[in-house]
Amino acid sequence: MPRGGLDARLLAGLVILAGLLVGEGMALAHSVLWAAPLAALLLVAAAVDLPLVPLLGLVLFTRVLTDSMASETSRHSAALNPSAAIAGVLILVAIGLLVYRRRGLVAALAIALGLGVWMAVAVKTQGASAVTVREGVRELSIAAVAVIAYNARRALDLPIVTRIVQVAGIVAALLAIFQLATHSGVSVGGDMRSNGTFAHPNDAAVFFAIATTASLWRFTDAGRRRLDLALAGTFALATLSTFSIDGFLTLLVMIAAFGMLRPGSRRLKLQAAGLVAVLALAFLLSPAGSARLSSESSSAEAGAPSRHGSGSSLSWRFYKWETLIPEWERSPYLGKGLGTTVTAEATAQSTTAGNLPHSEYVRYLVETGIVGFAALAAGMTMLIRRLNRGRRLAASQSAAILALALLAGLLVNALAANTLLYTPAAYAAALIVGVALRTVNAERRSPRALPAR
Repeated sequence: MPRGGLDARLLAGLVILAGLLVGEGMALAHSVLWAAPLAALLLVAAAVDLPLVPLLGLVLFTRVLTDSMASETSRHSAALNPSAAIAGVLILVAIGLLVYRRRGLVAALAIALGLGVWMAVAVKTQGASAVTVREGVRELSIAAVAVIAYNARRALDLPIVTRIVQVAGIVAALLAIFQLATHSGVSVGGDMRSNGTFAHPNDAAVFFAIATTASLWRFTDAGRRRLDLALAGTFALATLSTFSIDGFLTLLVMIAAFGMLRPGSRRLKLQAAGLVAVLALAFLLSPAGSARLSSESSSAEAGAPSRHGSGSSLSWRFYKWETLIPEWERSPYLGKGLGTTVTAEATAQSTTAGNLPHSEYVRYLVETGIVGFAALAAGMTMLIRRLNRGRRLAASQSAAILALALLAGLLVNALAANTLLYTPAAYAAALIVGVALRTVNAERRSPRALPAR
């Protein structure tokens, strides 16, 4: 370059920046909404320089704190709300990090392509609208959290993201315990149950189960601080306060898997089994817990499920699944499209269409057909195998065990619950699993990787 000249790349950058500023000013003068695309472009461009720890902490805390503010009919609405804005921000940040760092690019593109295909199937089934694509965007934002965690390099490690989960959930957990003590919360089937700041006790239970397991990991593998042990007890009590059978079983599976997968003596594994037994006994001895189990077992002995779901949540689930299977049979290969079982409103012909499926396996079979269900199962199998390999390496063993324990609990929860629809819990799990997967892959690529003893 001649002395005194101007670098061509610098000149091009200045021209682009000037164009963006002029365009932003013109857009704002016309309408604030017209500035959204330019603001999104700037967010993508700045993603690599954003402080990810406070950003993700604020996003998860806000999402937990505002979860109960959405109305029951919000999934049938195209209105922009804080949850949608948060999802958009996460997707844009993930795009920016992928553009600059390109780690996990193939997997991210495959997930985005799959979601796009089944969003298109939903549009063909129900017509083009913001309501039709909202479930695809929401699930894309969950994948975006994992992409951000995977591309964050040293900005996010497992102790930091588990602390983020603790901070994000502590207010909701304390409120849930307060609701238990004051016999308040929300009425579900005539029972008063704690929900904290979440939309439903089941949502709260899954998030608290994740936070409990993360706190146990911090205590056992990240310093044995009394604060983490106290937080583990707080989140476990908050899980019990929801009296969610699905959520409580999820907690037991996570703790049992965490204890069994960790290396160590038989005494250590017996301690984990003892903790599971204590929690199970506490649930059985509590009046609300024993009443819920008694109601479910008596309903199961009574016979066929009720059309309107009277009797118990178990009988309602059986009836809901019976109504969904014929829907799958009408389109067995590609399904009806992502979110169609969630956004459909109840009608005179379908009294359960406005209710959630309460089984992620049934939901994905109906929405994505055999092809989508097989692709999802293959992806989950590959993820578990990769984490299990990391369990055999010294540096990534601890992270892999925590991620596997969380996945074990969530896969069990998905049998009879709307696991992936619990957005704050899904964000928390994606954050931890994304960091754990990055740790495992970094260890496997390292020439000094050693097997764990």
